[in-house]
Amino acid sequence: MTRDELIRILDFADTSRQICSDRTNLAAPDARWNIISYSMRRHLEGKLLTITSAASASGVPYGTAMRRITELIDEELLHKRPRSNTGRSFSLHPTRKLIREFESYALQLKAHVGKTFGFVQNDGTASDFFFGGSYMTAKILSFPNAMRTGVGFDKKIKILCSPDPTFRTLKQNARTINELCGTQVEFTLLPLNELYAAILQNHELEQSEYDIVNFDLPWLGKFAHDEILRPLSDLIENERYNSSDFHTAAWKGGRYQNRQYGIPIQPTTELLFYRSDLLNEAGLTPPQTTEDVLLAARTLHKFRGTTPGIVMNYGRGLPVAHTFVQTLADFGQPIINLQQIDNEFDVDHIEGENFRPMIDTEAGHRTAEFLKALLDYAHPKSLKCSWDERIAIFAKGDAAMTYGWSVRAAAFGKEGAKDIHDKIGFTCHPSVEGKPMVSPIGGFCMGMPANLSDERRQSAWKVMEYLARPEMMKWYVQNGSHTSPRFSTSADPEVQSFSKMLGYLDTMERQGMTQNWPRPPVPEISGIFEILGNVIHQMLLKDITIKQALLTCQNSIDHLMRENGRYK
Repeated sequence: MTRDELIRILDFADTSRQICSDRTNLAAPDARWNIISYSMRRHLEGKLLTITSAASASGVPYGTAMRRITELIDEELLHKRPRSNTGRSFSLHPTRKLIREFESYALQLKAHVGKTFGFVQNDGTASDFFFGGSYMTAKILSFPNAMRTGVGFDKKIKILCSPDPTFRTLKQNARTINELCGTQVEFTLLPLNELYAAILQNHELEQSEYDIVNFDLPWLGKFAHDEILRPLSDLIENERYNSSDFHTAAWKGGRYQNRQYGIPIQPTTELLFYRSDLLNEAGLTPPQTTEDVLLAARTLHKFRGTTPGIVMNYGRGLPVAHTFVQTLADFGQPIINLQQIDNEFDVDHIEGENFRPMIDTEAGHRTAEFLKALLDYAHPKSLKCSWDERIAIFAKGDAAMTYGWSVRAAAFGKEGAKDIHDKIGFTCHPSVEGKPMVSPIGGFCMGMPANLSDERRQSAWKVMEYLARPEMMKWYVQNGSHTSPRFSTSADPEVQSFSKMLGYLDTMERQGMTQNWPRPPVPEISGIFEILGNVIHQMLLKDITIKQALLTCQNSIDHLMRENGRYK
């Protein structure tokens, strides 16, 4: 079970108990459970747990709380550790014993809820669902129905977005969207760099030209920090918007410093694509580790003779920068010094030393060596490739493997790629031996410009909420978008029949394999990518050594962070 799912189970258990103890006379506060629950929550969120705060969370008088804490320490469920050299202050920590006990409880509770509501697998277990997802909707989602109260045909909702599949579907069906929303919706589609510039230019206006802007997830740090986007948290709370059906990673992708700025509409996950027929011919299994990737690239490169083992996203600038950052995550490390919580890293609380770059490290060197080694078996155009080019080369059958965003799998069904369509397999990003497999999440969220007037805000929210509904997500899939950020949409049999990939992405989410931390939402992300994009490209061209490249990147990013006052 993932950390986020365990937190959801804690919420469910705590709320169920509070109904009895706080809202009725059926039970009294359970100090022992309250302390355990609070302790586990602080542990899962990576926050400090003190004796005072644990006692306060107990719900009973201080003396009684201290006796319960002492009992838990004596039972080796909590560990008391000094916080200073004086030994006068202490922190509390759940022991391995308590963590095991709680995880066992959580699994049993999940199984019980699953069996109650019919989420049972063929073998009789009930673990194949994400706790809190909206699986109680109809199995087959209907075609989108019109808003009960339309926005108003006297209004025009202007939306700025990219030319990706979901937004192309919306623009091509603008008349239908107008009828469903009861208003006039206008879509402006711009390439990625132009979209970024347009959002910045729109911010300079006294009144926003656009009601909704779709932003790429790595931009969020800057857009939130510089108040280019308007926080949505108050709207979400006032409208009682239920976010539990969204994949956790997709929802977190629109969050900065614990405030929500975006609603997911087209998230995408980077995968490793491979030709299953070529792997079978060579006697290879789908890669699970970075060593497997290197072995497969080398073997297939030699085995096929004319077919390169892999095509890589090594183009100068943003392409190779993203490749380095995402591969660094395969070696278990983010680009900055994020706080680690179990096998994940905290992207909600980034401050001070968390901004320090982690490029010139052991993991950084192993990443660079891996990328350089792949170059020997890569398609000759790799050093000039960006996202579209590498997928096009792979789709034409001119390479045996490639990394790529899931949303671009639509290219595999196009003319020229149909011959190999059924021979393409995919897997989560292979990791270095001993590290969990993690794929970065990307794609787009819908946000509101900060300079959007209050009178336009409610109308924009109504359209945003509508475009992110489960039945709309299904409609996007049926029109060629390989993305589904909602559990209920992914569970629809018609969605599953469209692409086996969508079911796999849903499984990745449930298993915690889709993460935000490989590309953390920091305002300096564009500067980081600019530095890496130039220097790592020079390294791959063999103009500089790995040691020179990583030291240059480390020092340049460190200088950037110091200039911005992140640390001294």
